[in-house]
This record gives sequence, C-alpha cells and structure tokens, in this order.
Amino acid sequence: MNDTAPGPGVAPCPQCGTPEPLPIHYGYPEPQHIRAALRGEIALGGVVHEPDPPAFECRNDACGYTFSA
Repeated sequence: MNDTAPGPGVAPCPQCGTPEPLPIHYGYPEPQHIRAALRGEIALGGVVHEPDPPAFECRNDACGYTFSA
C-alpha cells in the first residue's frame, strides 16, 4: 500500500502532464487515510484484488488517470 507523498522521481501524469500525482491507498481506509484524502494528499483506491494495481492517480479532477510509476 502506498500512502505517502510521491518523491521527486515520480513523473507527471502521462495522460495530461499534471505534476505531483496522488499516491493511491488501497484497502479499508482508516481515519488518517480519510483525512489525508480530504486534504488532497492521497487517493483512495478501495479494496482491490488485481495483481498489479496502479500506484498513482492524476490530481487533475478532469483527468483522473491512474498509473504506475
């Protein structure tokens, strides 16, 4: 689970170019995850059973593209 801010090596969104994508937190969110999502620090990905779910989501609401770094 990735719920920390992206480091300097994380590329901008490959779809629209918006910098600083949001890390996606998977699993049942605890209160601190909900607060971080409300502050715009992380995206909540829900409970995922994919073998390799995306790690980041574009912070541009009009885009919303998800990708792995």
